Amino acid sequence: MRKTKQEKLIEYEIVKRASEGDVDAINLVFAHYESYIRKLSLRPYTDEFGMTQFFVDYELKNRLETKLLEKILDFEAV
Repeated sequence: MRKTKQEKLIEYEIVKRASEGDVDAINLVFAHYESYIRKLSLRPYTDEFGMTQFFVDYELKNRLETKLLEKILDFEAV
């Protein structure tokens, strides 16, 4: 089943609470973006047989998560 655009959005109240430092709300935002961050963190690797495989670059993943946390806390709710 395909998600509609409205189902992909995070509720404003969750973002507002996360920007105020609510740990549960921050975890919800991280859970929402978890698969996207993992996809961005994939790096190709060519093994000894010439096959390309992908692995998660955890250093890059941690940097992306840190940047997301910074942006959450910098968000100014209206």
